[in-house]
Amino acid sequence: MPCLGPVIMGTLLTRDLTATVDAYVKYLHANVQRQRQVSKSQATYWGQGHLEGHDYVMLINALGQPFLRIVEDQNCTVRDTLKYTGWMALEIIVEDVDDLALSLEGSPFEVLRPVADLSMSDKIRAVQVRGPCGEILYLTQIKGEVPPFELPIAKCTVDKVFIPVLCTHDRAGSLAFFETISGNKGLSFETKITVVNQAYGDDLNKNHPVATLQLKGATLIEIDEIKAAANGDGKLGSGIMMVTFAVDKLPAIQEPTKDCPSGKQRSMILSGVAGEYVELVETL
Repeated sequence: MPCLGPVIMGTLLTRDLTATVDAYVKYLHANVQRQRQVSKSQATYWGQGHLEGHDYVMLINALGQPFLRIVEDQNCTVRDTLKYTGWMALEIIVEDVDDLALSLEGSPFEVLRPVADLSMSDKIRAVQVRGPCGEILYLTQIKGEVPPFELPIAKCTVDKVFIPVLCTHDRAGSLAFFETISGNKGLSFETKITVVNQAYGDDLNKNHPVATLQLKGATLIEIDEIKAAANGDGKLGSGIMMVTFAVDKLPAIQEPTKDCPSGKQRSMILSGVAGEYVELVETL
């Protein structure tokens, strides 16, 4: 068993907190758990001191589980996350992707590709959308088992993040980074990424080096090597700011570990090979 996982949530950075939260509540069935300001200790912990005092909202799904954390920075850079290294997309498990996609017409969520079965399995059906702060979401319905992967079945209309998708220039290096934390080995292969090919104006059937790493709780990490992507350099822009994972025990690859300012569990922030921010929350 891997010691990393499940994925807990993603964190988004937006210029307009109210509009972003309203969009998720109205169209993706989220609920507001709380609204607070980023404390000095939280901003320091993230390594983003400029966010001290900024408003943020915690969203939960219909089951009361963490869904997204959304932080406001009215001065953040707006950029296309499909074209930069770092966290590129959040894959969210849903009950009926066709109905959900229809409900997004006229919403702040831009449908980038039509709903379709994945080429790897007709048990996976998905639509790709761009959210109100530029974040890319893969809204995915799982209809049955897809070996060798362990995947969840949605328990509410819009359930949770189960696969964060990373854009990197170095698939092998990024995979090794997460394998070290998880204690598990990933799978490497090539496949087409239609939404990426569309963004770059490439042949829609162009293949890219991809890796997946199975985590606990029927969650995974997907790693896409996109050589044409600009280097994000770990600089925050609108969209996906970080991804939070549970972990059995914090790894001894960065010191010091820190107490999570928002709870009793120990946690830490890591920066991955592609400059992505990874939050680990210790469960043991």
